[in-house]
Amino acid sequence: MGKTEKNKNNFIPFQWGIPTILLMVFLVFTLISYYRTMQENSKDNALERVSRQAVSVAGFYDGLYEGAVHSADTIADYLVSENDIFSDRSIELIRHLDNHMGLVDCYIVKSNGNAMDSYGKFHEKVNRSKEFQAMLGTKDSDVALVDEKNRPVLMVSAPIRTEVEWRGNVVLVYKADSISKRIDSTAYSYALVYENGIVGEVYGAESGLYQAGDNLGDVVTSLTFDEGSSAAFTQGIKAGRAGTVHVRNAEGVSCYICYEPVAKTGASVLVAIRDSQINRSIREENKDTRSMIMKVIVSIGIFVAVVIVIYIINRVSFTKESIELQNKAQTDLLTELLNKISTENKIKEYLDGEGQDKTNMMCVLDIDNFKKINDTMGHAFGDEVLATLGKRIRSEFRVTDIIGRTGGDEFIIFLKDLKDESVIERESGRIAGFFRDFTVGTYTKYSPTASIGVAIYPHDGEDYASLYKAADTALYRAKKRGKNQLAFFSETTEEDKLGAEKADKPNSIDQSIQ
Repeated sequence: MGKTEKNKNNFIPFQWGIPTILLMVFLVFTLISYYRTMQENSKDNALERVSRQAVSVAGFYDGLYEGAVHSADTIADYLVSENDIFSDRSIELIRHLDNHMGLVDCYIVKSNGNAMDSYGKFHEKVNRSKEFQAMLGTKDSDVALVDEKNRPVLMVSAPIRTEVEWRGNVVLVYKADSISKRIDSTAYSYALVYENGIVGEVYGAESGLYQAGDNLGDVVTSLTFDEGSSAAFTQGIKAGRAGTVHVRNAEGVSCYICYEPVAKTGASVLVAIRDSQINRSIREENKDTRSMIMKVIVSIGIFVAVVIVIYIINRVSFTKESIELQNKAQTDLLTELLNKISTENKIKEYLDGEGQDKTNMMCVLDIDNFKKINDTMGHAFGDEVLATLGKRIRSEFRVTDIIGRTGGDEFIIFLKDLKDESVIERESGRIAGFFRDFTVGTYTKYSPTASIGVAIYPHDGEDYASLYKAADTALYRAKKRGKNQLAFFSETTEEDKLGAEKADKPNSIDQSIQ
């Protein structure tokens, strides 16, 4: 096979293989990018759900605040017209409110500090938290989430005020944990942070970042902020803003915290979710996506495997065809032996390589009177003689020996690596006796003979040309003896050598006869 054709064949897999590989790499990276995008979207969705939970909880408190303020204002408006705000009718109204709104306490507080609760119990100079005291006497209704006497409460106050006189306040008190039971909030835990920075009751599973009663400032100091900053977090809560941060504590617990203000209370709702919950949500949401991507990757792998198998099969088939074509190019079609060029090339290649330090023997064989066989028996029979001789010679010698047809009726038998003189004598004797029982023809038996010239490498020649010339000279001597003979170059005389040279000339009589 020529170098140009070989390069062309090598270029074909390169030409198609590189684009295919690039396409597969592009598809894989596209799928990976798509999967990462889906994960990010799932993460954003999970955080959005946490944020909505915070908004929902804060909204519940806002609604509760609005309802409580409205109820307190209604009672306060009614009491403005009462001569005695501690009357039985007034107590009945606040008791009804207490029973239907799930309050902890409900008071009517006079401007002098005396109070009456919903059970009709009188409290002289009621003394509660500073937040409670601050709410009394205000012009407008007020609400606060406070930590009063170690319990988180929601306090609502409505002033009983005429245009000229402040008569007192209606005060409603909710216990925060009772409020939480009324919130439809089952997905995540949450906590309330009061205006004074104290973490109230933590509802649901604890985040591991804070506990009820902790000071938010101390909590923030102990955390590492991966997303957002401690200053933005603290200031956002104080300013009543919403936001999300990602934090870690000293034990390595990582959480996202969404914070949402409770309107007009100064408090905020904190909803915390651990990374493990986010990751679980991401995995669950992307289960079908992962399955689809794995199927695509497996399909790509199968496609690549099929392409590789097809390429290998084509390559093997191509190699096999190349070898067959090469063998045909090197083989004499009639005898199925090597042709002249291939015989010469293989002997040269051997002598230039592993055979240069070994003893080898070249035999040039020429069928006697072959022209007469063609003339008397026909060319078809002559071809049968050559084909049969080729088949017999091929079966007689080693596979490693080089045997070829180098002319019309000329053959070369090159025997490799003959160890000593005894082997040379044995092999030459075997070749010489080859034609004793050699017959051709199915119906007409014919026993052709041959003249054989033998040259020994490196004694008679150190390369193909000199070795062939020596064997050809020996062949001339064998023919001169009367044909059907074997002669060594070492036996030839100067007269034989001159005669062989003369016989090789195109214009010689012997050459024209042959």
